[in-house]
Parts: sequence; structure tokens; C-alpha cells
Amino acid sequence: MVPSKRFKPVQRVAESREQKAARSFGQSQRLMHDQEARLEELRQYHKEYLQRFKETSQMGMSVAQLHEYRAFLAKLEKAIEAQEKIVLASQKNRISQMENWQQKHMRSQVLDKVATRYASEDRKAMESREQKEMDDRNQRGPDGKD
Repeated sequence: MVPSKRFKPVQRVAESREQKAARSFGQSQRLMHDQEARLEELRQYHKEYLQRFKETSQMGMSVAQLHEYRAFLAKLEKAIEAQEKIVLASQKNRISQMENWQQKHMRSQVLDKVATRYASEDRKAMESREQKEMDDRNQRGPDGKD
């Protein structure tokens, strides 16, 4: 079997791994965007709730209401902190997945170049054999004798 054909399974495996890594990278990117959107929603909700608290406190409120607002704002701030950690982790995961995909992509490209080179060498070897056979036939003459 010629080297280019023996090399095809290796090339297919590399391409398959690259595609899998690309899907993982895409998934990590979508997850990161979802987590960032969730964080933005929490921040926006905190901002709105804080604004409501300020407006309500200017009109006067009971001590119980004040404690409820503060407790809820504290919970929102903790949720925001937790979400920020989740976003950071998802960003790190995205970077890791991107680097993994880039490595697989480079390997796949290298293997493609090697496969192309093998195919070119195979083609040249075949052309050389064919040329040699034609030269041999031409040397023997039209009746096939020397």
C-alpha cells in the first residue's frame, strides 16, 4: 500500500479530534456568554432594586422594611459575587477549549500537508514507473524484441 493511503486513517482521526475540539470550544463559548448574560441580569436587577430602595427610603419606611431591603440586597450581592466566579471559570474554560482546538487544528493541518506531500510523491513515483515502462517498450521496438 502506498504511504498516502496508509496515512489516511491517521489523518481522519486527527480531523475527527479537531472537529470534536471545535464543538467543545463552541459549547464553552456559548456557556460563557450565557453566564455573562446571567451576571448582567443580576447586576441590572441589583441596580433596579437599589433604586427602589432609595426611592422608598426617601418616602419613609419601617425598620423591618429597611432590614428586608438590606438583607435582600446582601443576598443579591452574594449572588453577583458567586456569578462572577462562575463567569471567570467559564472564561478560563473557554480559553482552555480554544487552546485545545488550536492544537488539534494545527496538528490536522500538519497532517494534511504531510498527506499532500505523500500523495505528490506517490504520483511522481507512479509517473516515473509509467515513463520507465514506456521507455522500456520503446527500446524493445514495435514487435516487442530487442
